Amino acid sequence: MAKSEYVRVLISAENSEQANTILDALLGKKLVAGGMITKGPAKVWWKGKVVEMEYYNISVLTKDKYRAAIITEVKRVSVEEVPMIAVFPLEGNAELL
Repeated sequence: MAKSEYVRVLISAENSEQANTILDALLGKKLVAGGMITKGPAKVWWKGKVVEMEYYNISVLTKDKYRAAIITEVKRVSVEEVPMIAVFPLEGNAELL
């Protein structure tokens, strides 16, 4: 299977302010076409124990060629010790892509 030119990137944020800071930074550098911020409960293993929290996810659509720049920018502006940055191939209707 050929590598997709387009990707969806999921990025973690610990609060609304941080989610907006990350998305604004990516939009400002024109690394993403746009993004959605959602909030919900989460449970994660962290430093040997399960931690429960409200968590924010930023879902952005972009081209795969921006992957490294997005990772660099998220690490630069995120306050998290280890931000989640997960990249998935994206297929869709021609108008979207």
